Amino acid sequence: MSFYDVLRRFELLSSLDGKDLSRYQELCKEALEDVRGRLKVPEESLSDGKRLRLAYAAGALAFYKYCLLISATEPESFSAGEVKVTISDKKLGVAKRLFEEECKGLSDVLCDEGFYFGRVKA
Repeated sequence: MSFYDVLRRFELLSSLDGKDLSRYQELCKEALEDVRGRLKVPEESLSDGKRLRLAYAAGALAFYKYCLLISATEPESFSAGEVKVTISDKKLGVAKRLFEEECKGLSDVLCDEGFYFGRVKA
């Protein structure tokens, strides 16, 4: 997985560029490390295509974290006279689903962090 591929995917999803994009490089690095931390197998053993898909998943995770950050810092609504504007958090839900879908396609190499059902031997 290359940081460049993660940043490129984040750029595509967020529509940020230039100085705005550079502000979120640390977020992309963090997402890359998060995805690397979920690997079941050594990264070196993966094909180039699989590593690229992992970078795309990391870019989607960075975008999800970006949406969380934006939703936490932007006002939910504001009024100016008789005009009231309400900002939707729909983008946040879509970003989360996008990351989850990217991970589904990589279930053979990523640890599942969802529900686990097992039994205990007595």
